[in-house]
Amino acid sequence: MSLDGIWAFEVAGVYGWERVSTAFMEKGRYLSGGTSVFSYGTYVSDGNKLKIKLHVTQHGKKRTIFGEKHRRFSIVMKAIRDGNKIEGKISLKGAKSNATQYSFRLIRKMDLPAFPE
Repeated sequence: MSLDGIWAFEVAGVYGWERVSTAFMEKGRYLSGGTSVFSYGTYVSDGNKLKIKLHVTQHGKKRTIFGEKHRRFSIVMKAIRDGNKIEGKISLKGAKSNATQYSFRLIRKMDLPAFPE
């Protein structure tokens, strides 16, 4: 099954799953945006395993992420796909330890629409 589609991106927080953005995945490219953040990058899959590398920009009020406040940063997401759900862990790119990781999930919402000519 293709990863191409529109996905809801959620991160596990102290109050449960928080919807962060809507992601658009197509042919190895990943784009997403929300009310205070947008990201772009690439993904590769090997069977049900998935690796996503993203550049993230907070364009609203800066929130503390990975223990620091950054306007721009890069992350690596490693996950397993099970049907219409992808679940895994997010790490800050270049982090020296995995002490600060977040659990995330992507939930497939629909196929990408065909654009009119």
